Amino acid sequence: MSLRKKESQEFGSMGRALGISDTGLLLPRESAPVIDPNEPLDKLLLNKRFRQSFMAFADSCLAGESVHFYEEAHELNKIPVDDSVRRVYMARHIIDKYIVAGATKEVNISHRSRQEILTTSDLAHPDLFKNALNELVQLMKMNLAKDYWSSMFFLQFKESNTRTIDHELEQPAVWNFSL
Repeated sequence: MSLRKKESQEFGSMGRALGISDTGLLLPRESAPVIDPNEPLDKLLLNKRFRQSFMAFADSCLAGESVHFYEEAHELNKIPVDDSVRRVYMARHIIDKYIVAGATKEVNISHRSRQEILTTSDLAHPDLFKNALNELVQLMKMNLAKDYWSSMFFLQFKESNTRTIDHELEQPAVWNFSL
């Protein structure tokens, strides 16, 4: 493969470009677990299929940037803490896309959280986006979750989930979203 061909290769996400597996841990199951709307949203978002359905719903409401940010921060968490080079590249990507003022998918976080991220001296720190994630999960709970459960997106997800024999589970994030 020529160098030129390698440079023009496109990836679906920054995590994939950095070689992060998006498959998670595959565990064969008799039937897919039932998604319970009473479960905490941060726990439900760990389920990749649920997260994709919730993201499609949020995008349809023109409010998807929070879920996209969550997804990319989740991918960042898959990079080992001792791999600071890839962590810094991923963190810079997330900051440029979601945190800086006027970013293409700027998220609605407090000035304090935004400044903590923008002024940090350690872009590889495992808790770099923790406060922003806490705020965004709370916003998603208040502004999106209730409507999602009565949406066609949830009905389609529920239907496809019952047909699934193998279910993907991902490693849990290290962040605690409870306030």
